[in-house]
Amino acid sequence: MTNNEIISYIYKGRKSIEDKKDNSTMVKLLENLGNPQDNLKFIHITGTNGKGSTTTMMANVLKNSGYKVGKFISPFIISFNERIQINNVFITDEELEEYIKIIDPIITDMESKGEAPNGFEIITAIAFMHYNKNNCDIVCLEVGMGGRLDPTNVITTTILSIITIVDFDHMKFLGNTLEDIAKEKCGIIKKDKITITYPLHEKTVLNTIRKACMENNNKLYIPNLKLLDIIKCNHNISYFSYKGTYYKLNLIGEFQIYNALMVIVASNVLINLGYKISFSAINTGLFDSTFPARLEKMESPVNLFIDGSHNAAGARSLKSFLHEYKGKKNYAILGFAENKDYDSFIKEIGSYFNELIFVQFKNEYKKPESLSNLLEAAKKYDYTATSFDSLKDAYKYVLEKENTDLVLVTGSLYLASNFRDMLTKE
Repeated sequence: MTNNEIISYIYKGRKSIEDKKDNSTMVKLLENLGNPQDNLKFIHITGTNGKGSTTTMMANVLKNSGYKVGKFISPFIISFNERIQINNVFITDEELEEYIKIIDPIITDMESKGEAPNGFEIITAIAFMHYNKNNCDIVCLEVGMGGRLDPTNVITTTILSIITIVDFDHMKFLGNTLEDIAKEKCGIIKKDKITITYPLHEKTVLNTIRKACMENNNKLYIPNLKLLDIIKCNHNISYFSYKGTYYKLNLIGEFQIYNALMVIVASNVLINLGYKISFSAINTGLFDSTFPARLEKMESPVNLFIDGSHNAAGARSLKSFLHEYKGKKNYAILGFAENKDYDSFIKEIGSYFNELIFVQFKNEYKKPESLSNLLEAAKKYDYTATSFDSLKDAYKYVLEKENTDLVLVTGSLYLASNFRDMLTKE
């Protein structure tokens, strides 16, 4: 099977993750596969933003400590196979095809009984099979959406849970208040385990997490910002100390420091649980971590970054990065998935740019927001804006500008993936 055939098999014509009512289908699918997830140990990661970066940093710390580490992330930027990794090596098309041969008759039988799994359930099951077959010591498992009803939440062998920043996103499915969204995220918390969370939460969110931890007899760890000293944080590197120990990050943005703090705390919790993790493994694990389309600097004639932020919380996180460019000659290339809160995103960051340039991404399974709606939102806030039908034309347009200080491509991971692919091919 080609990579496109594999993706088509997993997703084409199947229900969306957003159509789920419970995890009964996922449970049956895994039972038919012999419950491979039961042989694994997990660090389970949820939140609104920062899940992928936190998952990557955590996985690198463990890999550098000598463990065989599974990593599960979504969506993908470089290739579909990026979603399932062991020690940063992507699953191959040949391996995916072998797992599909095993899982296909099971899916066919389930479909005949009206129990059809969706695409995300299938890829999650394949990931569990892959990690189990390769005897992973530990799996850093990022949820797809929410937590309580996420297909990853069938696991019962969690070591600890990490909840990154919780904010508004997927409100149609997770709830319209921060408390409701936080409750859904807290659904991954398991009885008598350990939870680590982001150090800068709204009071409502933090109270909800505290309550869920209390109800599940979890020890809750929150990084202490009084012990943090941010020495340098710019568009090249972050350098900080925590509890008197110094760390460097290649991941850009102050919010990535807060994500790193959760990983540092988690590493020390794991040490207390008997895992052999050295300071060197933590330091190099953090420093070695890169993540595509997370304020990623690209090779370009202009100072160009791409970022997959797609909600108001993501836009607010971008502002610490944008601050050093305030008042300079900046341009943003923006595109959003349909039904995202593009209005709040544009409102948050529009003032940092001389012009907003709207485009649409191309994706077989996600629809982009209309250009007319985006232009109308920019007009409402009195931002200068234009639009193009193709990424190439938008990119050519910004390249023709003179004395540009910054070009930022953002608004959607799908747009970031398209743009990254275009630059790589060129």
